Amino acid sequence: MSGSLQNQLLALEDIITPQGVSLWPFAIGWWIFIIIIGITVIVSIIFYRRYTKKWGYRREALALLKEYKKDPSDTDTAIKYLECLKRTAISAYPNTAIDSLYGRAWFNFLNQQTPKPLFESELENFICATQYQKSFNLKNDKLYIAIEAWIKQHSIHCSTKPYQSIKGDTI
Repeated sequence: MSGSLQNQLLALEDIITPQGVSLWPFAIGWWIFIIIIGITVIVSIIFYRRYTKKWGYRREALALLKEYKKDPSDTDTAIKYLECLKRTAISAYPNTAIDSLYGRAWFNFLNQQTPKPLFESELENFICATQYQKSFNLKNDKLYIAIEAWIKQHSIHCSTKPYQSIKGDTI
């Protein structure tokens, strides 16, 4: 017996240690995690593009407005403010005939696009008539504050077109 037990023990092979755990293929939990991260990235990109489309021209307009405000000695500052306002409105409403609006129609359009009217009677007089005269008396601060508020608060209608930069570049 002892000989047969010994022969049986000799016939056994050595213990084989298992290989390390492979990272590939991933377990189902990792696949779910990767899919969730992928969907999150795609949704984030979509929301970022919508945000850029909605606010890109506003950021440019506010930067341009601040640039015009830096030079208070310029006599055409008020005219530049209104030019910036018109360009912003054209960028915000690309499928409309805003560029042909002037005077009272332009003033009414501006006040209709915000929750409460931002341009008061003094600014109405300036926008409708006085801006075309050689000398006018208007505090640019009032105009600046009203235009800045309009740029920030006006309602927009998203279009399928990419927004047009207020500087004239299409992005």
